[in-house]
Amino acid sequence: MSDTTTVVSVPSDRTTNFDWGAVLGGALIASALSFVLFSFGSAAGVASVSPYSWNNPSATTLTIVGAAYVSVVMIGSFLVGGYFAGRYRRPAGSASVEERQSRDGAHGLLMWSIALLFGFSIAIHAATGAATSAATVAGSAAAVSAQSAGNPLIDRMLRPSGEAPAAGRQENPRAEIARLLSSSAVTRGDVSTSDRDYIATVVASEARIPQDEARKRVDATIESLKEAANKARKITAGLAFLIGALSILAAGAAYWAAIAGGRERDENVWR
Repeated sequence: MSDTTTVVSVPSDRTTNFDWGAVLGGALIASALSFVLFSFGSAAGVASVSPYSWNNPSATTLTIVGAAYVSVVMIGSFLVGGYFAGRYRRPAGSASVEERQSRDGAHGLLMWSIALLFGFSIAIHAATGAATSAATVAGSAAAVSAQSAGNPLIDRMLRPSGEAPAAGRQENPRAEIARLLSSSAVTRGDVSTSDRDYIATVVASEARIPQDEARKRVDATIESLKEAANKARKITAGLAFLIGALSILAAGAAYWAAIAGGRERDENVWR
């Protein structure tokens, strides 16, 4: 007489296909890990640059290294979070292997989306606080600026009608030129011909050079400011594209890691 062992599948007592505890736990782990690694990377980046050294890494090198580090941190963090979400979610009862893998992958994607929303909320909160502080400082600065007539509109109203500014009228011509050549004015093309002529007059008077040479300097400066603004826009667009691409790759990593974690949970082997 031989003993016979019968395996009976126990149906799951869940009322939903999603184990939110595992999803939220994976999202928290991914967010915390990325925060720690980003903090460490920021500290290492700051430490690698010294104001007292002429042998600092170039901006291109720092940009490449920074982008590579961000890629590793984002994908690595979501790999860990996805594995946790798939490994520690409750089994799906008598579901087939394909169904279990599909549910594990779905848990990884849910973890990814929640972690992204969590990080985005923190970024918005930090940006709101920074904006509030900046608004307070800007309000105080505006009050001081108004009292000291540090405004391009007022500068134009008080501009002398002669070819050169009156001696002693402008205590700080650099400040007036900086206001007229502000980044917003340059990028919007608000530096009119009259402003250019006046700035050239001030430059000619301060530098003691001919008017034509001063105008060439002014035009060259405005063009360099425009090029810098265009370069900054391109860098911003590139960073936005990089973050979007990395987010998609991180979603795939979370999906794969959750399936791997589920396989480890069910079979306790890698294959």
